[in-house]
Amino acid sequence: MTNITQFDEDVEPPAVVGVLGLGDTGVLPIETRRALVQLLHGPYVGRVKTPQLWMQLIGHELTIRSRLADLFLELVIDREAGLAFVRNIDSEDAQQVLRRTKLTLIDTALVLHLRAQLLSAEIATGRAFIGRDEIDETLAVYRNSTRADASGFTRRVNRSVEKMKDSSILLSTDEEGRFEISPVLRLVFGAEEVREVTRQLAALLNQGEIAITDDSEVVE
Repeated sequence: MTNITQFDEDVEPPAVVGVLGLGDTGVLPIETRRALVQLLHGPYVGRVKTPQLWMQLIGHELTIRSRLADLFLELVIDREAGLAFVRNIDSEDAQQVLRRTKLTLIDTALVLHLRAQLLSAEIATGRAFIGRDEIDETLAVYRNSTRADASGFTRRVNRSVEKMKDSSILLSTDEEGRFEISPVLRLVFGAEEVREVTRQLAALLNQGEIAITDDSEVVE
């Protein structure tokens, strides 16, 4: 005799009640979910900046890695520095989830200088700061090698600084015109990448003139 199970279409499935109430099918604790959300929002989770989220991240690392992998994302953790962030999985089969920020030549030059300052400061004091006057002085060499007028070049530098602030690479301080350089910048660019980009910038400067426009090519 064959048993045939009949399903009554009028019978609704049992209600799921999670930590957020009816319909919540999540299995992670609330604070762990917050850590996951912060990683997705970016730019990073820090042991000093967000200690509670950092503890949740470390305590549920494997689960969070799994959740991120389902979204084609990789979790990067530097325990010594107390920093964690996510990036796209490096695979041809993986969908690119995080949007890449295009860097103009001015952006690239600024990033390289900030990273160098960060590494130097970490050896000495552990934290790196920079003033807007130093940024202007550092980038002035590119003004001398371009056809941009003074006001146009200043606008491009202003946009670059704002881009670094929006990306939380430059962090505001109590002092006007002075920023802290985010330690996450040390992890974003590897030594080989820095050497190659530095080489390209030097080559461009040696060509004598660089026409820097609003849609300048990305240096990669």
